[in-house]
Amino acid sequence: MTTVLWREGWLKPLSTESLPIDTCAICKKGFKNLDFITSCEFCLVGLSHQSCCNDHITKDHTEQLNNKINKHKEKRLHSYQ
Repeated sequence: MTTVLWREGWLKPLSTESLPIDTCAICKKGFKNLDFITSCEFCLVGLSHQSCCNDHITKDHTEQLNNKINKHKEKRLHSYQ
């Protein structure tokens, strides 16, 4: 059993046995113990390593990413950020 970490603003430890897949949807490599995983918020590519997803978003969703950046640019951070 491999433990992966869902990363959004907090860590959510998950077992790969509880996931629908145990390989990255982008690079097709298996998840290793304590890998950070996430999914693309702009499409349904599936679960992937956080670094793979970051590359995917900056490559395939540049316009959507820029729109989101501009939308949130002037918002103040929360005290815990």
